[in-house]
Amino acid sequence: MKKHQILFGLAALLLLVLVMAGCGAKTEQAVSFRADIPAGTLAAEEFGKFYPKQYDGYKKMAEMTNEGTKHGGSEETDKLTQWPFLKEIFAGYGFAKEYNEDRGHVYTLDDVKKIKRINEKSISACWTCKSANVPGIVKEMGDAYYNTNFHELKSKMTEPITCANCHDPKTMNLVITQPPLRNALQRLGKDPDKLTRQELRTYVCAQCHVEYYFAGENKVVTFPWDKGFTPDDVLDYFEEMNFKDWDHPKAGVGEIKVQHPEFETFQGSVHQAAGLACADCHMPYKMEGGEKISSHWVTSPLKHIKESCMTCHREDPEWLKERVLYTQDKTAEMMGRVGNVNVEAIEAIAVAAQANGNPAVLDEARKLQRKAQFYIDWVGAENSMGFHNPQLIMETLNKSLDLANQAKLKAIEAQTGMAAPTWQPPATAENAAPASTEPAKKS
Repeated sequence: MKKHQILFGLAALLLLVLVMAGCGAKTEQAVSFRADIPAGTLAAEEFGKFYPKQYDGYKKMAEMTNEGTKHGGSEETDKLTQWPFLKEIFAGYGFAKEYNEDRGHVYTLDDVKKIKRINEKSISACWTCKSANVPGIVKEMGDAYYNTNFHELKSKMTEPITCANCHDPKTMNLVITQPPLRNALQRLGKDPDKLTRQELRTYVCAQCHVEYYFAGENKVVTFPWDKGFTPDDVLDYFEEMNFKDWDHPKAGVGEIKVQHPEFETFQGSVHQAAGLACADCHMPYKMEGGEKISSHWVTSPLKHIKESCMTCHREDPEWLKERVLYTQDKTAEMMGRVGNVNVEAIEAIAVAAQANGNPAVLDEARKLQRKAQFYIDWVGAENSMGFHNPQLIMETLNKSLDLANQAKLKAIEAQTGMAAPTWQPPATAENAAPASTEPAKKS
């Protein structure tokens, strides 16, 4: 009897395994493992024929909404209205004309074509992070692409940011397609073709979400990483080469415009040190139809906390969201205050210049203001309102505040001849310099 029961149990177990295997086969997206996408395919729709689940997420980026977030979002809001100090610090430059909250990848072409910053003299370097067509055009034209008139290449820009910016169409492996990042990595001694998959889950984002400038006569898009990734490192890089994007009409000094330095800010953060990549939070893994995929709805992690945060965190999701918003609220409050002090520095310099203040002291004030503006702009241009690296961002705001106040005082000194008083604490046993332990030299 027992023998028959054992045989019956084994047969039932075998049948269960076969049934489960059959069910599992039905939930597999078989075509995703034999995609036949020709090399050079750029349109997201073509990728979507083989990867419909990922394509559905990509299309979701067309939804413009700030729901679930408090700072940023994907609605096309006017930053100059939200942050009035920006119009003052960008005076004389295109960003004082129009500066909007960024939208999703599907809108990159639409947005760059209509922005007021583009004019008849704009160059094609401005297309670089707006279209999947760019890598192929750079391959065809070389560095001459960057300084070509923007409008001359408009007809060639047919696709926004698509799957092709990050994936090899034949293998679907993550790849670095943008020449500026490939060049930057090679300068740093990294082979862009030998990165790990986890590294690539950040570096494909770093193809665009970075600080850059236009270098040389050809205005080649270049990432200023040679000294490091921190705001201090990047400012040192620009100071060494005396770089400027434009001359501020009131401050009377060449200014630097910072561009969305998300990648640089993320370096050294708690999450980066823990081994996380951009995609872990902004494109988290999820189960869909029995298949594990990476979400291609590239958006704020606050919109899908369960997938983005709860794989590591065990706290209540609402508590986590409140912690994020607390950090962002504090950053926004501080940024507003520091921005206003930066404007005060510019006004003080303008008043001192109009009063024919001391040129040498005015020059000191202008140098301080240039640095202060770089730091406040870093925070304003970075798209996480501080959360990518709260400690670094608050430190950067503090530096901007200190430098702006110094610039104000120098401007007043240039006008009045009266230097601001300084104070040093009296020497005590606790703060005195330690005595030298070296033996006295014989005379």
